[in-house]
Amino acid sequence: MFVRSAYWVGAPRMGAAQHFHDLIESVVLPAMRRMPGVRAVHGLWPRKFEDSPPAIALQVLVEFADRSDAERMLASEERKALRPRVLEAVALFDGHLSHIEFESLS
Repeated sequence: MFVRSAYWVGAPRMGAAQHFHDLIESVVLPAMRRMPGVRAVHGLWPRKFEDSPPAIALQVLVEFADRSDAERMLASEERKALRPRVLEAVALFDGHLSHIEFESLS
């Protein structure tokens, strides 16, 4: 299994938290679930912080069978079409968005 993880580190802009949440849950995640090669998409919203972790407001996990499926999704027209909506979410957010890719070896 191959996982691409997006980390939204920071916080939604003042007064934009509900719009940010709704945009992610109602538009971005459903669109990602329809992209080629994607097995599953999970939006993880923190509820408890321990031991001084980074200020992660949202983690998005995208699961694939393997790296080639991730590459297919990254190059897809569906991803390009979703980009303006992701940029809309970025505009509602104070912080940064970064990605880490993981591979399960077991």
